[in-house]
Amino acid sequence: MKIYDEKIYEIIAILNTHFSKKDDDYASVDLPNTIKYKSNKWLIYIFYSCLLNYGMKSKIYHKNLISTYNKYPEIFNYKVVIDKFSNNQELLFDIIKNNIHPRYPNVAVKKWMELSIELSKYDNLLNEVKQLNSFSELAAYIKSIKGFGQKTGGLLLRLIYEANICDFDDDLPSIPLDRHDIEISYLNNIIESKNLTPKQIDLLSDSYINNGKKLGIKANVIDKYLWEIGNQYCNKKDCINCPLFINCKTKINVVIGNE
Repeated sequence: MKIYDEKIYEIIAILNTHFSKKDDDYASVDLPNTIKYKSNKWLIYIFYSCLLNYGMKSKIYHKNLISTYNKYPEIFNYKVVIDKFSNNQELLFDIIKNNIHPRYPNVAVKKWMELSIELSKYDNLLNEVKQLNSFSELAAYIKSIKGFGQKTGGLLLRLIYEANICDFDDDLPSIPLDRHDIEISYLNNIIESKNLTPKQIDLLSDSYINNGKKLGIKANVIDKYLWEIGNQYCNKKDCINCPLFINCKTKINVVIGNE
């Protein structure tokens, strides 16, 4: 598989110019007012938050999640989840389905229970995370947890990275490219096929990171750029206003469709 590095460099430069003009809160994750940023409670919340952050618009999802937290804070406490809902998952199902509104509520409940069991292994999650030796080790830990996909796990890793709660010397080891990022890469002539093997996805991630370094842009920032392009433009089919429109193959269909 050929990766066109000059195209990656060009795309990152365009995105950097575009997002540099915006507020710093793009691709952000909102929190309930009662949660202190970088606290143990915050870390537990974002573990749960990232778990179901797919299949719906991010702003709506976080609004629903905060509202659910304010009404049912107990479902964000892994000890209470295990004690109260292990034998009454129908109640947890109703809370999640009618308040968070995930696309697949049955799957969401299963993931919620499994994550709660995993988190219950630790008296203080924040202290446990700080004891890891690198972001690569943290990434491996997140990957080992059932329920986190490449993108949701990558979002969790990025949020922890940006919070600076860990005294690690390394940067993010990779950019979690999902099918939407691969689609963006294909449409912008970075790759010639959307059907990539895991190894090829890793190579594409490395290329994004290496070209970002040439421009002085870190991996977490590139990840936010790609996340926001998908969320703000691709999902809304707002091709005309997308900063990548001039380079994207989609413009051909848009122009033909408007004629």
